[in-house]
Amino acid sequence: MEPLQENRLPNPWQRARKLMARLWNLKERLLSRDFRDFATFEYERIPLEDIRDIQRLKYHRNLDMAKTGHADASLNSLISYHRKKEGLVKLDQGVVAMGTIKIREDGDLLASIRFGYDRHRKAPVMALRDHDNIPMWKPLDWPELLGRLSSLHPKATDGLEFGHSFFARDIQRTVPSDFEALGKMYDLIIEKSFGSNKYFGKGVLPLDTGVLEHPLEHLHRPMLFPASIKGHEILRLTEANAHYLVFQPFLKTSADLLHLTRKEIHQMLQNARVDRIAKLRFGFVLGIREGQLYIGKTNVEKTQGMDWTTFREAIESPAHSAKVKYYLAKKIVREKDFMIEKGAILLESGGRTAHLKRHYKNGQWYFAETGRNDKELHFRPAGAPVIQHLRTHYSDSENLQTALDAIEQQKLDKRKMENTLNI
Repeated sequence: MEPLQENRLPNPWQRARKLMARLWNLKERLLSRDFRDFATFEYERIPLEDIRDIQRLKYHRNLDMAKTGHADASLNSLISYHRKKEGLVKLDQGVVAMGTIKIREDGDLLASIRFGYDRHRKAPVMALRDHDNIPMWKPLDWPELLGRLSSLHPKATDGLEFGHSFFARDIQRTVPSDFEALGKMYDLIIEKSFGSNKYFGKGVLPLDTGVLEHPLEHLHRPMLFPASIKGHEILRLTEANAHYLVFQPFLKTSADLLHLTRKEIHQMLQNARVDRIAKLRFGFVLGIREGQLYIGKTNVEKTQGMDWTTFREAIESPAHSAKVKYYLAKKIVREKDFMIEKGAILLESGGRTAHLKRHYKNGQWYFAETGRNDKELHFRPAGAPVIQHLRTHYSDSENLQTALDAIEQQKLDKRKMENTLNI
């Protein structure tokens, strides 16, 4: 009996397979012109690695089988490779591309991740890499995604540039009925991704006068605003001209365009440099800049930031009632009766909220508890009853000991002063 050759079937099987391959080839020659052309012009004339599609590789395999009774292992490997590649293409055809995230440092691309929606599985997918420009889609895996992003680290700078693009037009054209749902899904992806790495936040430019002086150099860059504008603090500059600058929310798919004049931006930067001293009645805030007092109030309609005017302008403004002006002049300037925000202590426990703040005039700690229906805080001196109240109702607050130490130190300081005066 003839010895078996390595990777070969026994001779009876080889003969049977050769016969079957010859019959198949004969049938294909009669029915398929494509097969006849391949057998005549390509078989044994074109290198195997130059054949790109599965059908022609199968032609090659059957011609080999008819000739030798076996197919080379590399040929089967190529067929398997192209079958998987066709699977990637088929999967990609069923995915609606939502957007992409790209992370850069000094222009160098560190990571690129695509996101989509699989219409067959009705689930979000992601592609961490491509093969021959075909996304390798897989189900969205939060731990894998956020772990990959959090591991990125800058080499030569303090921050990484977090960029993303939302394919709004493609989604509206392909699946208009799902546009809103896919937009919310993409917002969640961007929010979680941006928060996964501290260096992404450091890569956001702070809004400064350079934006007004050289706006074209800041196009499409995300910028951190000193005050929230319609609920957004990070905005991307999309257009600039001599009259106004146009911004778009950065971490949302919102199509809202925010037009800000150069004067508004300049005023916003000026307001951001006012240091807050105290919260006042009637919704006002007391601030100081360069030794001058300012009165501020939240701009609810536009920026959610503070609109500041000098103290003198506030007193002289016809927009404020006589009651407000009397309060500002008497309580703030003459009596200096207000609580300082700097160093304030906040305590929270069991749905309760308490505040400890120093009085500006006498430097003593005062206590107030947030009421259910009363927005104004009513402060009282923080003495022994307050200490007992805190121990009873705020025992699990992380700031309890800080508050107790502050009150106790105040009592010690008061005794030292009394003893000094008795000498």
